[in-house]
Amino acid sequence: TGYLKKEIAQLFGMNDHVMVVAGGGDNAAGAIGTGIVKSGLVSASIGTSGVVFAFSDEVKIDMKGRVHTFCHAVPGKWHVMGVMLAAGGSFRWLRDVLGMEEKNLAALLDKDAYEILTEEAGQVEPGGEGLIFLPYLTGERTPHADPYARGVFFGLTLKHRKNEMVRAVMEGVTFGMRDSFEIIREMGIPIEEVMAIGGGAKSKLWRKIQADIYQVPLYQVRIDEGPAFGAALLAAVGEGIFPNVEQACQRAVKVMDKVNPDFQKGVRYNEIYQIYKDLYPALKPFYKRISDILW
Repeated sequence: TGYLKKEIAQLFGMNDHVMVVAGGGDNAAGAIGTGIVKSGLVSASIGTSGVVFAFSDEVKIDMKGRVHTFCHAVPGKWHVMGVMLAAGGSFRWLRDVLGMEEKNLAALLDKDAYEILTEEAGQVEPGGEGLIFLPYLTGERTPHADPYARGVFFGLTLKHRKNEMVRAVMEGVTFGMRDSFEIIREMGIPIEEVMAIGGGAKSKLWRKIQADIYQVPLYQVRIDEGPAFGAALLAAVGEGIFPNVEQACQRAVKVMDKVNPDFQKGVRYNEIYQIYKDLYPALKPFYKRISDILW
């Protein structure tokens, strides 16, 4: 977009040929850093929150306001984004409340408590013995936009153990992410490949759960700081190191692992997901009532 003014460059001890390049918002820059620059590509980020980010060649708007449409950091392109509020945050809550044993063991073994918890969850079959978790621990954004929504373990019985609760949280968060996938598909935006990023992508089990629930091939991207990397790629394009954003991503963005979806597990997960979706409207009247009592 231009060059730094000479007086500003001198003020900071820089030369007078520093280019200023337009960047993007954190999620748009992060999408550049993970290669979401063409139709069919979607990123799924499980950090404290959960973000599903889809590339679009044209403006697509959900008139119900469940997802958000913005201009992309790729010139002339757009993106649609769904956000759930407590993705990895739900897993952190579980670790802090029920994972003290795992935290102590992790300290002894020089491991991460999350790693131990996911190993326990890996012993459980998909569906967690009928246990479903609604991840609305801080209200919800996509698809419900409801500050009163609250978390729920549905189907809990005396036979359930902690490892099934861990698996239910991982699956419940992924069902929440799938809500965004379903809306994006409704909008006519193709989803052919998913790039998994964030803390949740570091777990092999969680990557597999995501692939089976989304029923789309899923890749782990070899980058920890997607937005910063994306901003660096935009700067490189501005400096002429790469001719355009697409070629910059093709050259620089690397994937570490591919997970193909299991169709049979997808059938089972789809049945559970239908129950998951029906639970929110069934419980919605009670969320506000309990809030009124507390406040």
